[in-house]
Amino acid sequence: MILKLAEAAYSVEIAICFALALFLSTALVPVAIRYAPALGLVDLPDGDRKIHLNPIPRCGGLAIITAVLCSVLFWLDDLSQFYNLFIGSLTIALFGFLDDRYDLNYKWKFLGQIIAVGIFLMGSVEVTKTPFLGLGNSAPILSYAVMSLFILGVTNAVNLTDGLDGLAAGSSLLGLGFIAYLSVLAGDFSITLIVAAVVGSILGFLRFNTHPANVFMGDAGSQFLGFLAACLAILVTQSEASAVSPSLAVLIVGMPILDTLMVMTLRMKEGGSPFYPDRRHIHHQLLDLGLAHYHAVGVLYLLNFSLLFIAYTFRFESDAIVLTSYVIFSMATLTAIKLLSGSELLRQRRLLNAKRDRRNGLLRKASWVYEYGPVALQYALGVTWLALLFSIGPQDTSLGIISLTAIILILVTFRYQDTYRLIPRAILYLASILSVFTGVYQTMALSVNVGFEILWVDFFLLMLVIMLSLSIRMTRKELFHLDTQDILVLLVLLAASFLVVSFDGNSLLLNAAIRVSVMLYAAEFIINRCEKVVVSKVFSFAVFFIIGVKSFF
Repeated sequence: MILKLAEAAYSVEIAICFALALFLSTALVPVAIRYAPALGLVDLPDGDRKIHLNPIPRCGGLAIITAVLCSVLFWLDDLSQFYNLFIGSLTIALFGFLDDRYDLNYKWKFLGQIIAVGIFLMGSVEVTKTPFLGLGNSAPILSYAVMSLFILGVTNAVNLTDGLDGLAAGSSLLGLGFIAYLSVLAGDFSITLIVAAVVGSILGFLRFNTHPANVFMGDAGSQFLGFLAACLAILVTQSEASAVSPSLAVLIVGMPILDTLMVMTLRMKEGGSPFYPDRRHIHHQLLDLGLAHYHAVGVLYLLNFSLLFIAYTFRFESDAIVLTSYVIFSMATLTAIKLLSGSELLRQRRLLNAKRDRRNGLLRKASWVYEYGPVALQYALGVTWLALLFSIGPQDTSLGIISLTAIILILVTFRYQDTYRLIPRAILYLASILSVFTGVYQTMALSVNVGFEILWVDFFLLMLVIMLSLSIRMTRKELFHLDTQDILVLLVLLAASFLVVSFDGNSLLLNAAIRVSVMLYAAEFIINRCEKVVVSKVFSFAVFFIIGVKSFF
């Protein structure tokens, strides 16, 4: 009973932290775009190696960093063990910002990275497992040297592979999702909360970075994400409660490492500098094969996902097996690209697809979904909220205070115009989180037989997913094809569903993550597609009223 209550409390904290980061990132990116020219943070076109043709603000990293830090500082109970992690992250972000602003020499960037790595390793990082040397701190100097090289390599690898819209952010999101799984496996919910904040901030940024991008994250964002991913991978694989191989960290960020090693090898082979930028990256090679921009990003997402699946499969195996699987994957990937580069098959197929009408006939006939789908989605989300609250019991007074505050905000939105729609977004997010927590997970923590309640909830959640999927498809009236964000969402949902099955039936955290993610995705779609969200406000009012009554009476 106590363990279930504790896990339910962790679940709602992590969900709220994720939602807060998503909200802040979504709200701050437009602000950063507005002030990017004044800050000198604009990426100009470069026909030799850059894909974009127009100047693009490269300030998204500032929004990501702010969203992560604000969310974590507010919700993380014990900051002391992560001081060095965040100070190191801020250090590397500062040097990244200076690089975005003044185009620093790579030596200065490398100095900033060394300082950041030193700060992190001076903290509470305890080496309990050294690759190939087993348990125990048998070779501390070697271990810290290996960790330093790993963090530096991953930081630069993520930075160097940030060459297509949504590539670095989406790939980082997949890797961080696997780190979250490992942290849950080890029972380290502090790392899970940090990862939830980073993932939420990335999703908010991806709304503006999916092709065609309106903003780039810049070196500040890419180095910040690469540094955090590397450090968190080390922390979660070095945890005493974790039985996974320490070499698993390589697989988690394997694609950026592979790309960087390949590029640097080719540059040095031809007598050039390994740090000189060119068009040798894997994403450039995929574009040269004839793939469209979003196709190339989608292929790299799938490669990242495949590598993480390998990591999942061999997570408890020896270091030798883990690294051998990575070498085999890398050789297979590079060989496939090399073979395809000598073929005209993909180029011919691209020309054929360009002449083909890709509009789906069935979807074209269902034009009513495009016209009325967003409003219908408001009803679907609202009914799902109420279904969650169908049989809730007495609630904590603090939830009543939150609900009362939310009701006041709803009344304010009816009276005053919110240009940036920040308050409506906050209301929909809060209604989703509170309905999930009070309607299911508090019940699950206090009850043994909750099968009927879960089936009742999942029926309405399934209806919401169907309506959301149709509405998303019909936002593209002319071309009905998967874009990179769709692929990313599908991969995340696939992985989450698989992990829920792999856990025992009482795992509240992953179940909460899936349900809250679906609702927040629906809320974000409603905010962006509906001029008026009156229906959602009415349902939100009902949600907060019910929770308030159960809290005070």
